[in-house]
Amino acid sequence: MLPRVRVVPTASGARAVQVIWRYKDNKPVLDHIGSAHGDEELALLKAKAQRLIDGHQPQLDIDLGDQMAPTGSMGSPLPVVAERTGYLIDAFDAVYRGLGFDTATGGDEVFEHLVLARIVQPGSKLDSIETLAEIGVTSASYATIKRRLPRYADPAFQDELTRACAARAGIGPGTLVLFDVTTLYFETDEPDGFRQPGFSKERRLEPQITVGLLSDHRGFPLAVGAFEGNKAETLTMIPMINRLQQAYDLTQVTVVADAGMFSASNKQAIIDAGLGYILGVRFTQIPYPIAAWRQQHPDSDYVDGQTWSLADRAGQGPDGFPHSITYYQYSHDRARRSRKGIAEQVRKAEAAVAGKTAIKRNRYVQLAGATKTVNYGLAEKNTALAGIKGYETNLVDLDPDAVINAYRQLFRIEKAFRMSKSDLKARPIYHRLKDSIDAHLTIVMAAMAVGHELETRTGLSLRRLVRTLKRYRTFKLDMNGHTIHAATPLPADIQDLIQQLTRT
Repeated sequence: MLPRVRVVPTASGARAVQVIWRYKDNKPVLDHIGSAHGDEELALLKAKAQRLIDGHQPQLDIDLGDQMAPTGSMGSPLPVVAERTGYLIDAFDAVYRGLGFDTATGGDEVFEHLVLARIVQPGSKLDSIETLAEIGVTSASYATIKRRLPRYADPAFQDELTRACAARAGIGPGTLVLFDVTTLYFETDEPDGFRQPGFSKERRLEPQITVGLLSDHRGFPLAVGAFEGNKAETLTMIPMINRLQQAYDLTQVTVVADAGMFSASNKQAIIDAGLGYILGVRFTQIPYPIAAWRQQHPDSDYVDGQTWSLADRAGQGPDGFPHSITYYQYSHDRARRSRKGIAEQVRKAEAAVAGKTAIKRNRYVQLAGATKTVNYGLAEKNTALAGIKGYETNLVDLDPDAVINAYRQLFRIEKAFRMSKSDLKARPIYHRLKDSIDAHLTIVMAAMAVGHELETRTGLSLRRLVRTLKRYRTFKLDMNGHTIHAATPLPADIQDLIQQLTRT
């Protein structure tokens, strides 16, 4: 029977309450009352919908002696005039302002709201308007958002955010910065001058862009840059470092990166600029100092944590120090994992050679014409290298443990990239112009910084934190023209959590 109240799930996991008045051309004519994130809120919205159907809202005159049935009873609930996820919004505000983003952006409320929406429910810029409405924030219009995007793509705007991030991270002379690269693909078959097919981290064939990220040693983002999808990873590092130096007036930085990020020209450019570097070293033979040790100790096994060093043989500086030094370290756990992986790949290679499984990419399957064999020699060679990792640096006065520990922090920037792709859905699938893509990545970087700080303060993942705080809302109720405030009761552990988030 119409009209009636309908409850339907939303994409964000909430429950939308609607009033269906009639059907026209088999389509419902309806009013959207609101979205509920809990049973109490759902009951309030359903009561509001029923009052709309009944065409009457009972009132209570607070100041009169004789009253009608009191508003607020089960049969006569108070109307909700406003609601917001106040605790989540307040936590975001505390972190956003604590990072200095409000000052860096000149108090740009549109940008702040886009960052908030990216954290709460990642989606398109149009979707962000609905996301903000669901948590009780009034968004700018879609037209206003589109007009603002070119500003967020402006290098000057991005540099202000970089300065704020660097200031928060305490960046100074000799600071370690981590560098990594990822790729973001687009669901299109048509490349352009910016979105180009290239080596994809996700093994995609579609046009993509290459994204470089600089972070501090904790994985806190400092700068993000977008490059053509077919740009070599080694060509992205120097522009990113130069931009960070210019934005924060840095003259001395130590760059930590994987070996794949360093080309010979990259390394020389860093040396010429007077910067330090720590990078992973790739090798296919037993390194010289380890081979020499093995000759001297033929009956000995490696010890977990055992370290060898090899100074640069090309020459020494005027102070007598070598230009660079490489440390090699053996890890028992790394060796165990590597040997297990090699054994698994050899087993698959044997199955493929025997015709039991299809031949896929496997380094231990050797093809010579139509003949397939297992390359046991390569497996033996790789097994001999299992557990050994190399680290090269031009900071020759650092002890081996400091160098190796600095390199091991790279997992933090990898974690930051995972947050951007999963929790923040960084892939700019709704953009095609370079300025729009750059603006999108600026918003994502700010959201990464806020998300990193939220996770650091609470020890919770960003997704879990957002889910938790969205359950607790504040309400404004109307009682005959008087505003009454109400809130979902907070358990003790949630109160402690909010205190951690809102501290300055």
